[in-house]
Amino acid sequence: MTVRRIVGWYKLGLSPEEIIVEIPHLTLAQVHAALAYYHANREEIEQDIAEEEVVAEQLEQQHGKSYS
Repeated sequence: MTVRRIVGWYKLGLSPEEIIVEIPHLTLAQVHAALAYYHANREEIEQDIAEEEVVAEQLEQQHGKSYS
Protein backbone atom coordinates (compact mmCIF):
# COMPACT_ATOMS: atom_id res chain seq x y z
CA MET A 1 0.00 0.00 0.00
CA THR A 2 1.41 3.35 -0.99
CA VAL A 3 1.17 6.72 0.70
CA ARG A 4 -0.32 8.00 -2.56
CA ARG A 5 -3.19 5.51 -2.37
CA ILE A 6 -3.94 6.47 1.23
CA VAL A 7 -3.76 10.14 0.27
CA GLY A 8 -6.17 9.42 -2.58
CA TRP A 9 -8.78 8.13 -0.16
CA TYR A 10 -8.04 11.08 2.16
CA LYS A 11 -8.53 13.57 -0.68
CA LEU A 12 -11.88 11.95 -1.44
CA GLY A 13 -12.93 13.06 2.03
CA LEU A 14 -12.45 9.86 4.00
CA SER A 15 -11.24 10.12 7.56
CA PRO A 16 -8.42 7.87 8.77
CA GLU A 17 -11.06 5.71 10.47
CA GLU A 18 -12.94 5.36 7.18
CA ILE A 19 -9.74 4.58 5.29
CA ILE A 20 -9.04 1.53 7.46
CA VAL A 21 -12.52 0.27 6.61
CA GLU A 22 -11.59 0.48 2.92
CA ILE A 23 -8.09 -0.93 3.50
CA PRO A 24 -8.58 -3.28 6.47
CA HIS A 25 -5.05 -4.70 6.55
CA LEU A 26 -3.75 -1.30 7.70
CA THR A 27 -3.88 -0.08 11.26
CA LEU A 28 -5.09 3.36 12.23
CA ALA A 29 -1.53 4.18 13.29
CA GLN A 30 -0.23 3.25 9.82
CA VAL A 31 -2.78 5.51 8.15
CA HIS A 32 -1.89 8.38 10.45
CA ALA A 33 1.82 7.79 9.74
CA ALA A 34 1.19 7.85 5.99
CA LEU A 35 -0.80 11.07 6.27
CA ALA A 36 1.89 12.63 8.47
CA TYR A 37 4.48 11.70 5.84
CA TYR A 38 2.26 13.21 3.15
CA HIS A 39 1.86 16.48 5.03
CA ALA A 40 5.61 16.67 5.69
CA ASN A 41 6.40 15.98 2.01
CA ARG A 42 3.31 17.36 0.32
CA GLU A 43 5.04 19.16 -2.55
CA GLU A 44 7.04 16.10 -3.59
CA ILE A 45 4.09 13.72 -3.36
CA GLU A 46 1.75 16.09 -5.20
CA GLN A 47 4.35 16.36 -7.98
CA ASP A 48 4.55 12.54 -8.19
CA ILE A 49 0.76 12.31 -8.39
CA ALA A 50 0.62 14.96 -11.12
CA GLU A 51 3.34 13.22 -13.14
CA GLU A 52 1.54 9.89 -12.81
CA GLU A 53 -1.67 11.47 -14.10
CA VAL A 54 0.17 12.86 -17.13
CA VAL A 55 1.59 9.43 -17.94
CA ALA A 56 -1.86 7.85 -17.55
CA GLU A 57 -3.36 10.43 -19.93
CA GLN A 58 -0.60 9.80 -22.48
CA LEU A 59 -1.18 6.05 -22.31
CA GLU A 60 -4.90 6.57 -22.69
CA GLN A 61 -4.36 8.71 -25.78
CA GLN A 62 -1.95 6.21 -27.28
CA HIS A 63 -4.01 3.13 -26.55
CA GLY A 64 -7.53 4.43 -26.16
CA LYS A 65 -7.89 3.02 -22.63
CA SER A 66 -8.36 4.56 -19.22
CA TYR A 67 -5.47 3.90 -16.80
CA SER A 68 -6.45 6.27 -14.02
